[in-house]
Amino acid sequence: MDPIRSNKMGSKVKDFIIANIEVFRTLSNEHRVNILFALFEKDRLWQDLVYDHRINPKSLRDHTNHLIERGYIIKTKGRGFSITKKGRDLCELKFLVRFKR
Repeated sequence: MDPIRSNKMGSKVKDFIIANIEVFRTLSNEHRVNILFALFEKDRLWQDLVYDHRINPKSLRDHTNHLIERGYIIKTKGRGFSITKKGRDLCELKFLVRFKR
């Protein structure tokens, strides 16, 4: 029988997805993923993110607020942003380690 379709495995997958739903919401948006990986490389200024990723300033504000509220990035002095340990772990997909078959 397919292990994903078995009741035990299906339940574990479902529980994992539900437990990590906010992670999946964050990763489901291309702009947020681009922002995270830009900050994974180095701290960035607001205007760098706007120009490098060709994103509307209002959209950038919404996406950075989403990432800040979930603890993935922080504002730095001036108009910059920096990634947090939680954000680095997300970029490295460390949340997947918690899922065991």
